[in-house]
Amino acid sequence: MKKNSWLLLSAFVCILLGILTIQGCIKGTIKGPKTYTYTKYTPVYQLKKSVMAAVNGSPVEPIDSLGKIYIKDNLIFLNDVDKGIHVIDNSNPAHPVQIAFLNIPGNEDIAIKGNILYADMYSDLLAIDISNLQQVQIKNMLPALFADREYVNGFGMDSDQVIISWIKKDTTVPVPSNVNPIYYGGGPTMNLVPSAFSSSSSGGNGVAGSTAKMVLINNYLYAITERHELGAIDVSDATSPVLISNNFAGYDLETIFPFKDKLFLGSDIGTFIYDISNPGNPTKVGEFTHGQACDPVITDGTDAYITLHAGTSCGGASNELDVVNVQNISDALLVKIYPMISPKGLSKDGNLLFVCDGPDVVKLFDATDPAQLQLLAQIKTSGPYDVIAANKNLMVLATQGLYQYDYSNPRDIRLLSFFAVK
Repeated sequence: MKKNSWLLLSAFVCILLGILTIQGCIKGTIKGPKTYTYTKYTPVYQLKKSVMAAVNGSPVEPIDSLGKIYIKDNLIFLNDVDKGIHVIDNSNPAHPVQIAFLNIPGNEDIAIKGNILYADMYSDLLAIDISNLQQVQIKNMLPALFADREYVNGFGMDSDQVIISWIKKDTTVPVPSNVNPIYYGGGPTMNLVPSAFSSSSSGGNGVAGSTAKMVLINNYLYAITERHELGAIDVSDATSPVLISNNFAGYDLETIFPFKDKLFLGSDIGTFIYDISNPGNPTKVGEFTHGQACDPVITDGTDAYITLHAGTSCGGASNELDVVNVQNISDALLVKIYPMISPKGLSKDGNLLFVCDGPDVVKLFDATDPAQLQLLAQIKTSGPYDVIAANKNLMVLATQGLYQYDYSNPRDIRLLSFFAVK
């Protein structure tokens, strides 16, 4: 019993060290009985003013890791996780053209009002004039808005510098003779490194996907600023965002979906509904709880559609689509649970409901009767995780890239184009 307890404790310490130093036990390889090899990540810092002075990058910058999607007029804005934003001219969905890249380290979310793009740069919010995409201008910055992003992998950034990249190096260290290498997660923590790079000298709002953490409604930007907090930012003067309120809004918040004067906040444990009739002071008016699971949510005002998927950091074991009637906001009622493989992002256009499910399928349902969804089609797509459906054009964000489909005929959905990551 003592031996098993010791092993469990060792494994726990190993996992903890792996999280703190990005040196997970699984990544390591054992070389001989008394050494441990792991990948050491060292952050590269650059002065923030230098980064902000060189936002425009190469228009044909390859995409490393797709994150969020945002649509504005005929333009698609694709987040490249922690790297920046790729801008694609989608005037012809059959032939999308990459036209610009905004180099914004630490970027994860996007929102656009008129010609002003709001983007997070780690903990800061930038207001960027994109009137000329080849020569954008940072108009203002709201510092330290996103508390969760002030530290990345255990490393912090001050008001003067940001992390722009990571140096990877395989490192082999000795394992103490009295420790089993299988449970060893040792090795020195990552080192801080000074900057290795010298300084480089239309109207309306857009549409975000179902995994957005930042959305615009009229003259307010709403953002998940910390795992439990919702910020309301006044953007009446689009170039000068002002934080009006930032309050506890629910546990483990993940996504925001706007509908008229309501915000639907998806979390690990349920959906929280907020009234924004007073836009600077969101007020909780209802909630729907579920088992532990990741939780994107959308609504058409009558029903909310919530996907739960397991096997991630959110925890839980549920893989399902929940339909919840929200006509009485203060007493949301479960309509039906539909078993799924591993559902993620979703979108609704009229009575058509699109759900990313499993490793290679987007399911299309007739949602005329939410209590009796009818499966119309299964669209084969590699690694889908978010969708936007509008004007008979379906955009599917996937691990391999961006797919676009014509669903004018739901029984005969046609692939229009595929924009691949590198």
